[in-house]
Amino acid sequence: MLYYYCDTVSYMLLNELIIDFASPTPVYEQIKKSIKQAIARSVISENQPLPSIRELATFLKINPNTVARSYRELTQERIINGRPGVGFWVEKNEQLDLKKSDILREEFQKFQERAIEMGFSSRQIRGLLDEMLPPEGGE
Repeated sequence: MLYYYCDTVSYMLLNELIIDFASPTPVYEQIKKSIKQAIARSVISENQPLPSIRELATFLKINPNTVARSYRELTQERIINGRPGVGFWVEKNEQLDLKKSDILREEFQKFQERAIEMGFSSRQIRGLLDEMLPPEGGE
Protein backbone atom coordinates (compact mmCIF):
# COMPACT_ATOMS: atom_id res chain seq x y z
CA MET A 1 0.00 0.00 0.00
CA LEU A 2 0.96 3.63 -0.42
CA TYR A 3 1.49 4.20 3.30
CA TYR A 4 4.83 2.43 3.23
CA TYR A 5 6.59 4.73 0.80
CA CYS A 6 4.85 8.04 1.37
CA ASP A 7 6.09 10.62 3.88
CA THR A 8 3.75 12.32 6.35
CA VAL A 9 3.12 15.42 4.23
CA SER A 10 2.33 13.33 1.17
CA TYR A 11 0.02 11.14 3.23
CA MET A 12 -1.83 14.21 4.57
CA LEU A 13 -2.25 15.55 1.04
CA LEU A 14 -3.46 12.21 -0.27
CA ASN A 15 -6.16 12.20 2.40
CA GLU A 16 -7.24 15.65 1.19
CA LEU A 17 -7.62 14.70 -2.47
CA ILE A 18 -11.20 14.37 -3.53
CA ILE A 19 -11.57 13.16 -7.09
CA ASP A 20 -14.98 12.53 -8.63
CA PHE A 21 -14.49 10.46 -11.75
CA ALA A 22 -18.14 11.02 -12.71
CA SER A 23 -17.72 14.81 -12.65
CA PRO A 24 -17.61 16.79 -15.89
CA THR A 25 -14.58 18.61 -14.44
CA PRO A 26 -11.39 17.00 -15.77
CA VAL A 27 -9.40 14.97 -13.22
CA TYR A 28 -6.29 17.12 -13.66
CA GLU A 29 -8.36 20.20 -12.70
CA GLN A 30 -9.73 18.40 -9.64
CA ILE A 31 -6.17 17.52 -8.58
CA LYS A 32 -5.10 21.16 -8.99
CA LYS A 33 -8.05 22.36 -6.95
CA SER A 34 -7.42 19.85 -4.16
CA ILE A 35 -3.77 20.87 -3.92
CA LYS A 36 -4.67 24.56 -3.87
CA GLN A 37 -7.20 23.93 -1.11
CA ALA A 38 -4.69 21.91 0.92
CA ILE A 39 -2.24 24.81 0.66
CA ALA A 40 -4.90 27.38 1.55
CA ARG A 41 -5.93 25.38 4.61
CA SER A 42 -2.27 24.90 5.63
CA VAL A 43 -2.44 21.12 5.31
CA ILE A 44 0.80 21.57 3.42
CA SER A 45 2.95 24.66 3.66
CA GLU A 46 5.76 26.42 1.82
CA ASN A 47 8.69 24.27 0.71
CA GLN A 48 7.00 21.03 1.73
CA PRO A 49 7.31 18.24 -0.83
CA LEU A 50 4.38 16.89 -2.78
CA PRO A 51 3.93 13.23 -3.67
CA SER A 52 5.84 12.26 -6.78
CA ILE A 53 3.91 12.06 -10.02
CA ARG A 54 4.13 8.27 -9.89
CA GLU A 55 2.99 8.07 -6.23
CA LEU A 56 -0.03 10.25 -6.84
CA ALA A 57 -0.96 8.46 -10.07
CA THR A 58 -0.68 5.08 -8.33
CA PHE A 59 -2.78 6.27 -5.38
CA LEU A 60 -5.51 7.63 -7.65
CA LYS A 61 -5.20 4.77 -10.15
CA ILE A 62 -4.84 7.18 -13.06
CA ASN A 63 -2.36 7.81 -15.85
CA PRO A 64 0.79 9.60 -14.63
CA ASN A 65 0.37 12.09 -17.51
CA THR A 66 -2.77 13.39 -15.78
CA VAL A 67 -0.83 14.15 -12.59
CA ALA A 68 2.05 15.57 -14.63
CA ARG A 69 -0.37 17.97 -16.33
CA SER A 70 -1.72 19.13 -12.95
CA TYR A 71 1.78 19.69 -11.61
CA ARG A 72 2.87 21.44 -14.81
CA GLU A 73 -0.06 23.87 -14.65
CA LEU A 74 0.43 24.49 -10.92
CA THR A 75 4.08 25.22 -11.69
CA GLN A 76 3.05 27.69 -14.40
CA GLU A 77 0.73 29.36 -11.87
CA ARG A 78 3.73 29.54 -9.47
CA ILE A 79 1.93 27.62 -6.78
CA ILE A 80 4.39 24.74 -6.80
CA ASN A 81 7.90 24.33 -8.13
CA GLY A 82 10.03 21.42 -9.26
CA ARG A 83 10.37 19.04 -12.15
CA PRO A 84 9.86 15.35 -12.89
CA GLY A 85 12.66 13.18 -11.55
CA VAL A 86 13.67 15.77 -8.95
CA GLY A 87 10.40 16.32 -7.12
CA PHE A 88 7.80 19.02 -6.55
CA TRP A 89 7.21 21.25 -3.55
CA VAL A 90 4.98 24.12 -2.53
CA GLU A 91 6.43 27.39 -3.78
CA LYS A 92 7.07 30.29 -1.44
CA ASN A 93 4.51 32.81 -2.59
CA GLU A 94 3.66 36.26 -1.27
CA GLN A 95 0.32 36.18 -3.11
CA LEU A 96 -0.92 33.08 -1.28
CA ASP A 97 -3.45 35.12 0.71
CA LEU A 98 -4.98 36.34 -2.57
CA LYS A 99 -5.17 32.76 -3.79
CA LYS A 100 -6.82 31.75 -0.51
CA SER A 101 -9.47 34.42 -1.07
CA ASP A 102 -10.07 33.16 -4.60
CA ILE A 103 -10.41 29.58 -3.37
CA LEU A 104 -12.83 30.59 -0.62
CA ARG A 105 -14.84 32.71 -3.05
CA GLU A 106 -15.11 29.75 -5.43
CA GLU A 107 -16.23 27.43 -2.61
CA PHE A 108 -18.78 29.94 -1.38
CA GLN A 109 -20.16 30.36 -4.90
CA LYS A 110 -20.69 26.59 -5.12
CA PHE A 111 -22.37 26.60 -1.71
CA GLN A 112 -24.64 29.43 -2.83
CA GLU A 113 -25.55 27.63 -6.07
CA ARG A 114 -26.43 24.45 -4.15
CA ALA A 115 -28.52 26.42 -1.66
CA ILE A 116 -30.43 28.14 -4.47
CA GLU A 117 -31.00 24.75 -6.14
CA MET A 118 -32.49 23.59 -2.83
CA GLY A 119 -34.91 26.51 -2.95
CA PHE A 120 -33.27 28.95 -0.55
CA SER A 121 -33.51 32.65 -1.38
CA SER A 122 -30.55 35.02 -1.12
CA ARG A 123 -32.13 36.48 2.01
CA GLN A 124 -32.42 33.03 3.61
CA ILE A 125 -28.79 32.24 2.74
CA ARG A 126 -27.65 35.51 4.36
CA GLY A 127 -29.72 34.69 7.42
CA LEU A 128 -28.12 31.26 7.73
CA LEU A 129 -24.66 32.75 7.39
CA ASP A 130 -25.44 35.38 10.04
CA GLU A 131 -26.54 32.58 12.38
CA MET A 132 -23.42 30.53 11.71
CA LEU A 133 -20.78 33.28 11.84
CA PRO A 134 -19.54 34.59 15.19
CA PRO A 135 -20.41 38.19 16.00
CA GLU A 136 -17.91 40.87 14.95
CA GLY A 137 -14.96 40.95 17.35
CA GLY A 138 -16.14 37.79 19.10
CA GLU A 139 -13.93 35.28 17.32
